[in-house]
Amino acid sequence: MMKINMFVFPQITQRKSLLVAALLIIAALFAIKLTPTLHAVDTTPDLDKIIPTAFGEWKQIADPFTQVSLTTGGNDLASQLYDKIVMRTYANRNGDRVMLAIAYAREQKQDIKIHRPEVCYVAQGFQLLSKKNNTINMQDAKPIKAQRLLVSNQNRYETVSYWIRIGDDYPASGMAARLKILRDGLKGRVLDGVLVRVSTAISDPANAEATYKKQEAFLVELVNFTNAKIPSVLVAK
Repeated sequence: MMKINMFVFPQITQRKSLLVAALLIIAALFAIKLTPTLHAVDTTPDLDKIIPTAFGEWKQIADPFTQVSLTTGGNDLASQLYDKIVMRTYANRNGDRVMLAIAYAREQKQDIKIHRPEVCYVAQGFQLLSKKNNTINMQDAKPIKAQRLLVSNQNRYETVSYWIRIGDDYPASGMAARLKILRDGLKGRVLDGVLVRVSTAISDPANAEATYKKQEAFLVELVNFTNAKIPSVLVAK
């Protein structure tokens, strides 16, 4: 007759049960303690009012171009990631055009954070031709750590200038953003974040450098205007 081996479970004493229960309670308390609760801002800024339709030599215009999405997953994902989005096109007297996209999120967390434009462009069929760091010096704000991209698809080239502000910093990579969120989260702070992106369609990549300079001039004017109304929305303190 075949013998059946039965699993023998060790007896758990009352003392061990109490120890396990105590450890679980301590772990839960630590989790609560380490969960960030102090928000950097109380309310979501009204970007429709803060971002002007006209400033300096720039005015908002209608544009037949559809801007590249701010996420890798379309509008549904954008509504989950961002509390407010503004996408407009501006032109100056010389006919220069700049497409502006701003996405604001009141809470930045490890699992929900701003998408980087180079990832979004590639996910939507563009080829990333170049990426360079760029510093934009401001009058009344700390220098902005920005990025310059050159991308292309079958229809056009685009120059892209952007920065991502998380709290009081400009993380230059996804890992840097994670570390910033982690460091402040351990202090109990929930940071806000904003993506400021401008792009311009060009026919010849040889014109990229001149276009970047026009984009930078546009961004400096925009930040000076918005900072005069509500400081530290687009840039770090």
